[in-house]
Amino acid sequence: MPTKRSLPGVLGAMTLALASVFAAGPAHAAPSAVAPTSSPAPARTELLPPGAGVSCSPGNFCASVWDPTANRFRVFSFYNCTRYYLSNWNDWGEAKNSQSGGAVATIYGSGGTVIRTFPADNSVYAANWTPVYSIRNC
Repeated sequence: MPTKRSLPGVLGAMTLALASVFAAGPAHAAPSAVAPTSSPAPARTELLPPGAGVSCSPGNFCASVWDPTANRFRVFSFYNCTRYYLSNWNDWGEAKNSQSGGAVATIYGSGGTVIRTFPADNSVYAANWTPVYSIRNC
C-alpha cells in the first residue's frame, strides 16, 4: 500500500536537504592560471627565465609580462602598426621600443586614456601592466 505524503511534509524534507547542501558550502576548485594574450596576435612571443631581461629585434615594440602557466616571462614582439588588446596582463614587466623613425608606443587604460608612452630609443623601461588594456605600437 503506497504511503501518503502531504505537500508541507515533502516541502519540509526538501528544504532540510537543500539547507544541508548549502551549509556545507560551495566546492572550491583550485584557481587555474591563465596565460597573457593579445588580440591580434603579436609577430612572435618567447619565454624568458626571471632576470633575463627583455630583448627586442629592430622594428619591434617588445613587452615582457609574467606568464603564470609557464612560470617565466613571456615577451611579446609587436611589429605591425595597430592597436593590440591585452588579456591577463598582470603585475610588472618590461618594455623596449626598438622601432625606427621616431615611432612612439602608447599604452592605454580601460577608458582609452593614455597611461604612458615609450620612445623608440632602445631603452628598457619598467612597466606595470595591470591597468593596461591595450597597446598601440606606433
